[in-house]
Amino acid sequence: MIDCHYDLLTYILIKKDEKEFLRNYCKNVYKKDNITGGIFNLFYMTEQEMKEELGIEKNQINLIENLKEVKEYIRLNKIIPDNINYIFGIEGLDYLEKIDDIDILYSLGLRSTNPVWSNKNKFGGGVRANNKEGLTKLGKILIKKLVNKKIAIDLSHANETTFFDIINICKKMKKEGKDPIVFASHSNAKKVCNVPRNLTDEQILAIKELGGIIGVVSIKNFCIDTNDICNKNIDYEQKYIENITYIKNILGGVDNIAVATDDMKYYFIDPEYYQNINIYPHFNVKEKLKKALEKNDYNEIQIKKILEDNFKEKILKRL
Repeated sequence: MIDCHYDLLTYILIKKDEKEFLRNYCKNVYKKDNITGGIFNLFYMTEQEMKEELGIEKNQINLIENLKEVKEYIRLNKIIPDNINYIFGIEGLDYLEKIDDIDILYSLGLRSTNPVWSNKNKFGGGVRANNKEGLTKLGKILIKKLVNKKIAIDLSHANETTFFDIINICKKMKKEGKDPIVFASHSNAKKVCNVPRNLTDEQILAIKELGGIIGVVSIKNFCIDTNDICNKNIDYEQKYIENITYIKNILGGVDNIAVATDDMKYYFIDPEYYQNINIYPHFNVKEKLKKALEKNDYNEIQIKKILEDNFKEKILKRL
C-alpha cells in the first residue's frame, strides 16, 4: 500500500533522540505486507501551534535546515527500510523565505508540497481563512515555480478560492506544454462529510481533469459529522468506504483514487485527543483496508489501483 500523506519527517525530528525506537517503528510499519511507500512530510503550522502541539520553537523552524537534518538522520541511522519507495513533502510553506529556495529544497529531495496549510499565509488562503482569499501575487509565482520544477502540488488544506486559482494556473500551463501535477493527498468528499477540509464534487472533478488523485484519508473527523465522533454505534470503517465509493461514482471509476493515513496519534505532545481518531492502526492498515474494500464488492484490480497503482502512475512516474 502507498500512503499519500503521513508527517513522518516531523515525527523523526521530534523523536530524533530515540534512534532505536524510530528504527523499530518504521520496520514494523513500512514493510511488504503493509505500507511500501508514499509521501513523508515535514508539517508546519503557525509558530504558536508548532510550539504548543509539537514542542518546536520558532528558532528551530527552517525548511531547508530541517529537511537537510532529517534527510541526513534517516541516511546515517537507517531509519526507513531500503525497499520503501517514498518521496519528501512539505505541508505548509509558511516559512519559505524566498521562492528560489524551492531549488535548494528540490535538490534535497522535495517532490511534493502544500503551498498553504489551513491558515492564510503569504501565498494564499487555507480552509480557516476567508474563502474569498485566494492566491496572492507571490502565490501565483510560487505555483508556476512548482510546476516548472516538477514538484507535485498538494491541494489539501487550501480553501476553494485558492484551490481553483491553482487549478486555473495549472490548466493554462498544461496548454503551454507543461505537465502540472496536482492532487489532494488527504481529503474526502464534502457531500458525505461536510467539513471545510473535504472536497466538493467540482473540486474532485477538477483534480481528475488534470490527471491527479484524491488520497481518501482514514481519519474519523473527515469521514463523519464531527458531532458523531464519540458515537460508538457508528461503523467508522463503513463511512470511510462510503467516501471512497462516493468519489468513485463522481469520477466514473477508481483510476484517480488513492489512500492516506495522516496518522497523528503517535507524536503530538498531548496525544489524548489523537489516540482514537484514525480508523485503522498504522501497523496493519493495508490488511484491514483491503478486507473492507473486498467486503464492499471492490475487485482485485480496483483494490490494487486504489492501494498503490494510481499513486505510482499519477504521481511517481510524472516526477
